[in-house]
Amino acid sequence: MANRTVIRLYPEPCEQLPLEGLYLKHALHRSGSRQQPFVYTNFVSSLDGRIAIEHASDSGTAVPASIANPRDWRLFQELVAQSDILISSARYLRELSQGKAQDAIPLSNESDFDDLHSWRHENGLPDQPALVILSASLDIPLQSLCEAMDRPVYVATGDNPDTEALNVIQGTGASILHVGNGGAMVDGKKLIDALAAEGFSSIYSIAGPSVFKTLINSRVLDRLYLTQVHRLIGGDSFDTLLEGDLLDPPAGFNMQALYYDRYAGEVGAQLFGVYDTISDPGEQDQAD
Repeated sequence: MANRTVIRLYPEPCEQLPLEGLYLKHALHRSGSRQQPFVYTNFVSSLDGRIAIEHASDSGTAVPASIANPRDWRLFQELVAQSDILISSARYLRELSQGKAQDAIPLSNESDFDDLHSWRHENGLPDQPALVILSASLDIPLQSLCEAMDRPVYVATGDNPDTEALNVIQGTGASILHVGNGGAMVDGKKLIDALAAEGFSSIYSIAGPSVFKTLINSRVLDRLYLTQVHRLIGGDSFDTLLEGDLLDPPAGFNMQALYYDRYAGEVGAQLFGVYDTISDPGEQDQAD
């Protein structure tokens, strides 16, 4: 990262800011409480809305190499650093066990992120955020699950899960959260309520569009961080932010910040957008 700055476009006035520490200033670890946790997520996307494309070796998907970049990755790690617990999916652990995940379960232990470990220590946070894995089927690779036990680990599932699979998972030391809504799938509201009851107030979803939709449908997401890389990549098999039925009503957002990064190396340029959800369409753009 030769040039370590970005330009803040919003809110005004525009100014040049350091990239490192950009998201740490948002103080997400103090934005929620155990009574009302702060729930956030982030994605990196191409201009044509691709957040993942078909993996070259099988039918799975992965973040496109053509838009993945170390500057976005730095900010991803800053978001991890501020969390009490990460929301992930069984799919991520399967990808991890197959060597297809972008990295091990964050916060990264690479030397580039030593300052973030120091930051957590200075702010009274444990070495690593806890982890909750969402799974309806409980098809979770046990080796990857055991490797994640450097932190508290929960497995969230729906109602009436497979008893044998449940016993095996509990044998690894993971705690089970039953947060269904009469079926096999996880209910987003019950999930966040259960995590709050466990004492977590800063909740970061690092999962894909399926979990994102669960959070959106349950109206429990507070903030979306979206990196938009200035590239069109095309392709017929891809993931985008949301799929499936139309949301009724749509989920509205207000922009909280927008940063322009023109020093993104091989990917060219990108925007870092910060968007807060709104509960009432009448609240749209009131900050303007």
